[in-house]
Order: sequence, then C-alpha cells, then structure tokens
Amino acid sequence: MSYPVPPNETERLDALRRLHVLDTDPEPAFDRLTEIASQIFDMPYAAVSLVTDQQQWRKAACGWNHGGAPRERSLCTHAVAAGELLVIEDLNHDDHFADHPLADESEPLQFYAGAPLTMDDDFHVGTLCVSDDRPRSFEAEDRTLLLMLAGTVVDLLRAHRQEQKMKSLASALEQANDAVLITEAEPLDPPGPRITWVNSACTDMTGYAPDELLGNTPRILQGSDTDPDVLAKVRSALKAEEPTRAETVNYRKDGTPYVVEWRVDPVHDDGTLTHWVSVQRDVTAQRRREEQLEHAATHDALTELLNRDALDHEVQSALDASTGAAGALLFMDLDRFKQVNDSLGHSAGDELLRAVATTVQEAVREDDVAARVGGDEFAIWLSGPLDRPTVLRVADRIVDAFERPFTIQGCTVYVEISIGVVPDTTDYELAEDVLRDGDTAMYRAKDAPEQSVVVHTPAMRQAAEEELILDTALHRAVENEEFVPYFHPLIRLQDGTLRGFEVLARWRRSDGEVMGPSAFLDAAVEAHLMTEIGHQVIESACRTLRRLQDQRGDPVVASLSGNFARAEFFRPETKQFVADLLERYDLAPDHFMMEITERTVVAPDARSQETIQALSDLGIRMEVDDFGTGFSSFHSLLRFPLDGLKLSRRITAALDEEPGGRVLIQSVLEVAEALDLTVTAEGIETPNQLSTVRDLGCTYGQGFLFTRPVPADALPDLLADPPWATHWST
Repeated sequence: MSYPVPPNETERLDALRRLHVLDTDPEPAFDRLTEIASQIFDMPYAAVSLVTDQQQWRKAACGWNHGGAPRERSLCTHAVAAGELLVIEDLNHDDHFADHPLADESEPLQFYAGAPLTMDDDFHVGTLCVSDDRPRSFEAEDRTLLLMLAGTVVDLLRAHRQEQKMKSLASALEQANDAVLITEAEPLDPPGPRITWVNSACTDMTGYAPDELLGNTPRILQGSDTDPDVLAKVRSALKAEEPTRAETVNYRKDGTPYVVEWRVDPVHDDGTLTHWVSVQRDVTAQRRREEQLEHAATHDALTELLNRDALDHEVQSALDASTGAAGALLFMDLDRFKQVNDSLGHSAGDELLRAVATTVQEAVREDDVAARVGGDEFAIWLSGPLDRPTVLRVADRIVDAFERPFTIQGCTVYVEISIGVVPDTTDYELAEDVLRDGDTAMYRAKDAPEQSVVVHTPAMRQAAEEELILDTALHRAVENEEFVPYFHPLIRLQDGTLRGFEVLARWRRSDGEVMGPSAFLDAAVEAHLMTEIGHQVIESACRTLRRLQDQRGDPVVASLSGNFARAEFFRPETKQFVADLLERYDLAPDHFMMEITERTVVAPDARSQETIQALSDLGIRMEVDDFGTGFSSFHSLLRFPLDGLKLSRRITAALDEEPGGRVLIQSVLEVAEALDLTVTAEGIETPNQLSTVRDLGCTYGQGFLFTRPVPADALPDLLADPPWATHWST
C-alpha cells in the first residue's frame, strides 16, 4: 500500500533533522507525557512519533517499545500528511483505511487518534497518538485535550532543539545561556559566601543589576517560600565540597517568585577550594505546564472534580495510612440524566453536571473528596473515622440538597439521585473494593425507587459475584449451545387433536441439570443474550419439527414462544432469520407461528409497521401471547396483521376463582370473532376450566392438564400416546 506524502516533504524532513532528536535516548519529559496521555484517555498505548522519509520512529512510548514501523504501516504518516487531527474509531470498519495493512482482524490495533506536531513554518514532523486494541469513541473534549497535549510536545521539541544547539557550543558558552553566579568559598553558614561575578542571563532572570548583586550573598534572592530544608541539604553537600543540584523558589527584585533549578560546583586551584559556581535556570513555566498536565491527569475536565483514578489514589492512601476505619464512601448516580441530554441537548447536560458538582461540594466538608467517576456518577470520600449515623446524615443532606430544582438554559430541571453507602472501611485493603461496593449499593438504590440511600451489605457483594458467575455461565452456555427447546402441545378443543407446539427455552447445563427461564431470563436480558438464546432454541426446534414431519408424514405447526422483545421484534434482521429458517428446514410459512407480547403491538410507528408487514408477507402467522395482562389495546389489534390471541393463564385461572371470569372470556371471544382471530386458552389445569373454555368456543387450549412441556427426545412417545386424549374419550 502506498502512503500519502505532504507537498512540503523535503522542507519538512529538513525541519525534522534540525530538531536533532532522531535516534536519541529516551527523555523523562517525553516519557512522562505519553504516560499522562495514556492515563487521561484510558488507552493502553500512547506515543510521541516522528515520521522520517522511510519510517515512523517513537521518541517516547507507553505500551509500545521505542522502535518504529515502516511508513506504509504507519497511521501517523496519514495524520502528518493531512496536517490535522486524525481519529479512527474502528479501523476494521473505516472505509478510508480499508486497504491499510493494519485493517486486518489479526492485527491488535482497532482505535487510533493522532494529533500532528507542528513546528515553525507549518512543518508537521510527527504526532502525539493514542491507540487501543478495541474500537472506541473519541468525543470533542477528548480531541481538544489531545491537541493541547500535542502543543506541549511541540514545546518540549523546541526546548530539546534549543538544548542541542547549546550543546554544540563550547561548555562556557553553553552555561552562559543560563544564569551563572560565582561566589567566594566561605563562609558556608549564614549569611553565606559573597557573590563575586554574574552573567547577563543572571541579571535578566533576577531583575537585579550586577552591582546590586556583587558583594551580596545569594540570600538576596530568597524569600518566604524558599524551602529551608532544600537550603540545609545544599549547605551540607557544600561542606563536603561535593557538587549538588536543587530546586526551590527564589524572588526577583520586584518581589515576583519564580522556580529555579540550579547546580552548584566547587572550583579548586591546586587542590584548594576557591569558589563556588552556580548555574541556574528559571523553570517556572515548565513546572506550571507539568502542574497543568498533572491536573488534567487527575481531574475531570468538565466539572474540575477529581477523576476516578485520582479518587482511587486518595482512598488507597487513606486505607494504607489507617489502622481502622479510614473513612466512608458515598457513590452517587443521577436518575434519568439521559432525559436531560435527549430533551435539552448535551450542552445542557454538561451544564447540569457542573451544577451537580457544585452542589455536591457545598454539601460536604472541606476535607472530604468529591469526584466524578463516570458519565453521571459521582463519589464522595468522607475522610476520617465516622460512625454510621453521621455518614447517613451526610448522605441525607446531599439528597436534601437535590430537592431544589436546577435552572439549566432557562429550564427548571429536577434531579433525583441514588446513593450507595460504604459506611465502614475497617475491613478493606483496596480502594477498588470500596468503590465496587459503593457502586453495587448505588444500583440497589436505583432498583428501589422508594429508597434514595442504600447501605452496602456483604450479601450484596455475594449477590454481585453470583450475578457475574451467572453472566459468565450464560455466555459460555450460548457458545456451547446449551439452550434447548421444550415443547408444550397446543390442542384443538373441538376434537382434542394436536395443533402444534409452543417452543419454550430451557438451559440444559453441562452437568445435566435443566433450568427454566426463571433461573436465567433476567440475567440473559441484562447481558443482551436473548436474541442469541432465542435463535438457538428456535432453530433447534425447527430441526426437531422437520424430523417429526418427515417421520409422521403430516405437518406439525411450530408456535414460537413469546420471548421476542419489542426492540428485537422490530429489527429488520428478524425477518431474515425467520425467512432463513423456513427455507433451511422446508417449513410451510403458515405452520410457523410467532408469539409476541401485548406491549409489542401497542402503538407501533410507521417504520415498525413496515417491519411487521414484511414479516406478515412471509406468510407466517402471528399471535398475541398472554393477552389481557395489562397492556391490552383493542385499537392496536386493528393495525396489526394478527391471526390469533392467547388468553393469559390468569384469565383461565379466574374461571375457578372469580364469577366474572366466564364473562371476560366471552367478551374476548366476541372481539376475536369480529376480527377473525383464533383464541387459545393458556394455563388449563382443571377439567372445569377445559369444559368452560371449550363450551365458550375457544379454538385451542394449552396447559398442564394435558401435559407439561417435554424435551425433543420425548416427542415421539408423546405423539404415540397423547395423554390429553382421555379428556375427549367420553
């Protein structure tokens, strides 16, 4: 694959060479910046890369080695050629890089973002880039921050270029670009040796004229923020006639403080100490940049609160330093925050998050630590040992603070919160465990609307661990095709003959245990596995029914269980799945029944109507399952191409329990007859229920009175000797 080349490539390469940085040793400043970039964006890889005429070479790297790569395999060369930020959120699915060598499933790199390093005269010599081995999103604030960090790299490159220029000069001239100050050898104790010579750089840095410095001692540059411990350390080294380095705060003539980095070396004449030479450099701007980078690495850019990593560090430090309860944690989440973003826009959401951060800080003590740990998640570390009632009072105070509405872009917004509390950290060793338990308790609070504050208990951790184990087991079960169909017969009530089967999902675990939906349904929904499980079970059922039809020589209707979630049912892929089944197993479309819930047929939009019609056009049949459970909409029945209704087992059970049950079924039958719909009575468990629904005119019936659901291998015996036949034998 060829690679793009900037129009000013020759001049660009000259500018790169003038930096004198290629093939140089690693430098802490560059290494630290890549580490900070990796931390800020939570990326495993970050690098300062320079693009030569043949390769990409890494000056500094985090997660990669310091080597390089040919330009044809380099993404950085594309950012350099474009001269602007390049973001590839999913390399394997980016049409612009379809032919790139890295756009291969076998390659680990999936995400890339690179900001060009632009030197004087608009020469793009390389990039600051971050990468991940999975697709990622990269928001506007991330892009802005990466460009800012790239600007800092450019500053470092300029500083490196300047330093290299100085190194090419003689040693004396090299030092003369820094402030140079020479003193007598004695005395070392206060007030110190007198200054005998300074260069112009020293007078420029300090603001003092030479005659104001000469004859004075270096104490003239010191002030209230000059660290006495640093001075004592320097004095101790000088008494041993050893060179030493130090950094502290000095003061200019006008009183302005500045950070100075200096080195002091002894000067001997025939073995006798005669002078001290101090070379000094003002590093105020550099330290300020480092502080800004450190702030960016530890603080949330939107709210200015600490970020999760910084909170983790604070909590861990407190745990390490304490022999008892180091503090307490409140883990807070905004309820329905997405509604603000969806209705007012993301800028309003950002404004609300900033307002929330202010409210949280105002509700806690000055020594407490507040952090934004996720999109709309916050955490507060209450420092010091606190008893449980005190911690809960703080949590209640925060809840009360959110009783007042916020004004966001002229709109009044009420915010409800859920707080998980870890009141006692005595038994904790790791901060991540404290945060995990606070998060767990917070989700318990979200699941209990009547409680805004929930205290973590050991049982919650056990439940969370069990949920994780179940989630892992479910994924493995899908991979191993452990979900199998069970078949529940559907009977024609007029003559007791078999109409077909409702297919039900069961989990046949590797140890042979068979589990019903109540054991895994909620977890499967949470893990977004219902589609895979449903497809696995339905396809297996179709294979079984195909064999039955071949063996019996007559058609058997397959009625699919109503586990199609609304979102899944309306996906265009569902039609293709059903069409493939019909073709693969040579099933007659009118022998294939899809059962859907009442909620699914309530007010479908125009696009959903198209999907519904596409399914209907296949010739399959559709029934509403559990009709009458609370979402019934007779109007929706008019808009939906339905073939039948399945009465909820609650309605069938009412025949034995409530006098109005018979009237209710009669009403549904009248509506169904008017709409030309069949009616199936579910949950028939007593002879009275069977007699009633049959007399009322229900078309089909299903229930434990006939048989319980059976596995595939039990179907031949079931069909050979149907247990329900006895109910029609007299």
